[in-house]
Amino acid sequence: MRYRTLLCLLVVTVMVTGCSGTKGAFPEKKNNGNRESVQVNPFTGEKAPKTGSGPPFMVMVNNHPKARPQTGLNRAGLVVEVLAEGEITRLAAFYYGNREGTVGPVRSTRPYYLDLAEGPKAVVVHAGGSPAALRRIRDENLPSLDGIHGDGAYFRREQSRRSPHNLYTDLTQLRKGANKKGFTNSSLTGPYRFEEKEPKTKGASATHIGLKYHRLYEAGYRFDRETGRYIRYTQGNRQTDLKTGKPLSMNNVLVIRAPHRVIDSSGRREVDLNQGGEGVLFRDGKAFTVRWENREGWIVPSIDGKTVPFHPGRTWIQVLPENGELSYRP
Repeated sequence: MRYRTLLCLLVVTVMVTGCSGTKGAFPEKKNNGNRESVQVNPFTGEKAPKTGSGPPFMVMVNNHPKARPQTGLNRAGLVVEVLAEGEITRLAAFYYGNREGTVGPVRSTRPYYLDLAEGPKAVVVHAGGSPAALRRIRDENLPSLDGIHGDGAYFRREQSRRSPHNLYTDLTQLRKGANKKGFTNSSLTGPYRFEEKEPKTKGASATHIGLKYHRLYEAGYRFDRETGRYIRYTQGNRQTDLKTGKPLSMNNVLVIRAPHRVIDSSGRREVDLNQGGEGVLFRDGKAFTVRWENREGWIVPSIDGKTVPFHPGRTWIQVLPENGELSYRP
């Protein structure tokens, strides 16, 4: 009897000790003999290293026809597409925890793209910018790596393309530049929710999505049931990664409308990303009508005031002008 009592106590002690080793959001995992804690990537809802992630980066990626296909967009956890001048859009690609990989071509920034960087406190990676954007970076002391104004060591020109569509960077180089300039904040949280289950609100079947930003520029998506992801199309052509040749794909597409206004003779725009409005979230082959709001610098979808969850994985946010066109069908 006494032997059984001691044996039971020993088993309980071992069980308690074994269950007390978790730390943070997820248990620690072994990595080459070391234990490394992990956290949730706030852009994707997926596990990411908790230490050594470095700061988030927002890279301004060129979307001019001569800049396609781009490199590295499939590594971005979040991409936001907004019109720049004329009919051309620009892509704000967010990276967090990525340790390597080429990204580009890199292009200039605008004030409303800086608005997108506010929430995640991302280092803005760009090739110059409009006078208003550069002034804001300087006056507000925003974290920035500018490929043509002082930070060229972390960028390179590709000989296979012509300027200004040939400036590239590398995530390893960006981490070096961020460390040298003191941009080391890696503690990142966000307001997004992620669930594999679909939202409780009934969605309409939507496997073909069409977007018209301008009479000269259209984009779209096709839902791939095998992978559960959307395949990106630009001007009717499947958009791929230059380096891998693989199509750009994502788990969520959020389409919102925002006021646009041309403000100068160069065609520069002012885009209001703060007032909120109507939107449609596409995930799992379905469309969900939502409202969007700017929540402390993040564009967040909601229904009846409650945040609508993304499917874990990559998300593209399409910011349409108010007269832009959205269509979708089964």
